[in-house]
Amino acid sequence: MDTGRLAGHDAQYLTVTAQAYGWAALWDEEGLTMTCGQRSVRAQFAPSGAFVVALVSGPDEHSRQLAMPQVLDILEVRGARLPPR
Repeated sequence: MDTGRLAGHDAQYLTVTAQAYGWAALWDEEGLTMTCGQRSVRAQFAPSGAFVVALVSGPDEHSRQLAMPQVLDILEVRGARLPPR
């Protein structure tokens, strides 16, 4: 996750959560793109790494802006199930 800026807690948390639920997490200079199958979530962050907004797209999804709790719901519900503990 080398974007040339400091990573805040929101940025780190979304990256780790996406990967834990089977989403590919790809960073570029504009933010984080998380993909799982045909779904994608594009998150944007402030220079501090604080979450600003995300957009979702894919089958059965209307392209819309999301808050961080909504992004986490999508990652958990639409991603792979975590193995039992």
